[in-house]
Amino acid sequence: MKGFSARYLEVDLGSGDISIKELEEELFRKYIGGTGLAAYLFLKEMDPLVDPLSPENPLMFMSGPLTGTSFPGSGRSSVVALSPLSGLWGECNVGGSFGAAVKLAGFDGIVFKGRAQGPVFFWLDGEKAELRDASHLWGLDAYETNERLQEELRGDGGTVRTMQIGPAGENGVRFAAIVNEIGSVAGRCGLGAVMGDKNLKAVAVRGGGKMVYADPEAAKGLSKKLADKLKNHLLAGTLHELGTNGALDTGMLSGDVPVKNWSVGEWMDALDTLNSFYYNDNILVKIIGCYACSVRCKRVVKVDEGPFAMHEHAGPEYETVCLMGTNLMNPSLEAVAKANDLCNRLGLDTIAMGSVIALLMEAQEKGIAGEETTGLDLSWGNMEAALEAIRLTAARSGFGDRMAEGSLALATKLGAPELAVTVRGMDFPAHDPRGFHGYGIAYTLGTRGACHLNAVNLLVEGGMGSWPEVGLKGPYKGMTSKGKAEITWKCLSIGQLFNSLCMCQFIGAFLNLNDQVDMMRAATGFDWTLDELMECGWRIWYLKRHILNLRGSGRSDDVLPPKALTPTEEGANAGSVPNMEKMLAEIYELAGLDADGKVPPEKVEI
Repeated sequence: MKGFSARYLEVDLGSGDISIKELEEELFRKYIGGTGLAAYLFLKEMDPLVDPLSPENPLMFMSGPLTGTSFPGSGRSSVVALSPLSGLWGECNVGGSFGAAVKLAGFDGIVFKGRAQGPVFFWLDGEKAELRDASHLWGLDAYETNERLQEELRGDGGTVRTMQIGPAGENGVRFAAIVNEIGSVAGRCGLGAVMGDKNLKAVAVRGGGKMVYADPEAAKGLSKKLADKLKNHLLAGTLHELGTNGALDTGMLSGDVPVKNWSVGEWMDALDTLNSFYYNDNILVKIIGCYACSVRCKRVVKVDEGPFAMHEHAGPEYETVCLMGTNLMNPSLEAVAKANDLCNRLGLDTIAMGSVIALLMEAQEKGIAGEETTGLDLSWGNMEAALEAIRLTAARSGFGDRMAEGSLALATKLGAPELAVTVRGMDFPAHDPRGFHGYGIAYTLGTRGACHLNAVNLLVEGGMGSWPEVGLKGPYKGMTSKGKAEITWKCLSIGQLFNSLCMCQFIGAFLNLNDQVDMMRAATGFDWTLDELMECGWRIWYLKRHILNLRGSGRSDDVLPPKALTPTEEGANAGSVPNMEKMLAEIYELAGLDADGKVPPEKVEI
C-alpha cells in the first residue's frame, strides 16, 4: 500500500516474541492511522478495562499516512496507552523524527504488550527487530540514554532515532513522559510510567527505507506548492522567528495565560523577561525543526552562568514558559529553561509538574501545607525550591512520592481539591477558558481530559487558523458562549483528524483542509473527499469517547474545575466565565450523546 505499510509489529515483552500483524485497507479508510487506528485496535484486539499499570495495558507507537513523506508538518507520530494519571484513555502526539523512522523501516507502528522480567530496550534496524538488555541504561536520564544508544547502535551507519524514559518513568511517576531523542517529548497522560512498568527503557529505530507515494509526481509538485505557501505565510514566519512562546504577549493581553495557579487575570511585568524577544536575545543558541518541516519552530538554548546554568539543549515551549513561569509567579526565563531541561532529562511532563508546584505554592500561602509538610519553602517564585521539587518527584523521594501522584490526587489528600486545575485528572494546558469559552467544552469533551490538541479551538478561537471550507470562518469573540458548541463540534473532528494523520496542527492551521485532502490522495491513492475525512474525525472521537464510557467516565466528568469557573478581577478576562450548561446541552445534542454522556451504540463502529 502507498502511504501505509498495512502492518505493525507486536512485541510481547514477557515472552520476547516479536510478530508482524497485517492490517486491511478498509481500516485506514475509516480510522486513518495514528490515534484513530490505535483506538480501533484497542477496542478490537485488547481489553479496555485493564489497570493502566499492568502488563495487559498495551503501549502503542503509531504513525499516520503522511508520516515519513516530504509534506510539511508530517514528521509527527502518536503514543497511546491507558493513562496512569487519569485511569482513562491516554495519547500523545509528538514531533521529531522517530515516527518517520518507524515508517521507513516498513511499519505503521509498534505495539508492546506484557512486561519484561528486567530492563530491556527494543531495537528495530530496518526489518530486523530484537529486544536487548538495558541494565546498563536503567537509572540514566533520558538524554544520557539517547547518547549511550547512539554510541552503541551507530556502528553500521545510518541515523538512529530513539524514544526513552528517564528515572521518573522507571519510578512510576503518574505524569512521567517519553522523550524523543532530546528535542521532542510525549509529555501528557503519564505514558512514561506505562513504559517503565513494562521495564522498557527505550525504543531505537533505524529506518533505511524510502517513502512510496501513490502519485509521485503529484506529491513532488504538492510538496513544493505547500513549502512556497508556508514560506510566504506571516504566521508561519512568526512561528519560526519567535517559536511557540511568541503567543505569550498576545495571550496575556487576551486573557489566555495562567497566573498564580489560575487565580489572577494578568501579570504584565512578567512579559519583560519571559517574552520571545528576551528569549532570542539571552538564551537562544539555534533553531531546529521536526522531520520534513520547513517552518522549524523548535529552540535550542543555553544558560551560561548563575544558579540556573545549563548546557546546550532543547528550550522551553510556550506551555512550559507559562506553567513554570507565570503560573508560579516566576519572572526568570533562565529558571524556566533550567526547569524544562531538568524535566526533560528526568522524563516529566512540564505541564503537570508545574501544576503540582503551583498548587503547593498556593497551599503554602494559604496555610494548608507549608514547609513543615513538604520539606520545601515553596513561596511564590522560589525556583530553587521548585527545582528540588522536580528532583524529589522523579525519584519519589520524601514528599516527592505524594507529588508523583499528580495534582488532583495531591490536592485531594491535602483536603483542598479546589486547588487542582484539571479535567478528568489531567492538568490544564496554558490556555484559559475564561478568555475563550469554547476551550471549556473542548477540555470537557477532549478524550484524554483537559487538552488543547484533541480539538482545534485554540487555533480557531485564538485566531491562528480558520477553515471556511467547513464553515469555520472566524474571527470569533473569545468571551462568549454563544455558538461555541457548533464551532467545537467541528473543531473536535479536525483535531482527531490531525492526531490520526499525525500532522502538526500549526502547519494544518497555516494550510487549508483541501491541502490535507490533496496530501492524502497523493500519498495513499484513496479518492478521499473533505466530507469523508470530517466523518472520519467524528468516527474516531466516538470510539475514544466510548472507551471513556466503558471505563466509567461520562457526563459527571464533563465539568471544569472551580478555578476555571471563578472570574478574575483583573486583566482581559475579568468577570468572564463560560456558560458550561448551555454549551454542553448544545453539543450533547449535536453529538447525540445521552443524558449520561454516553455514545449511541450505532456510532461505535468496530
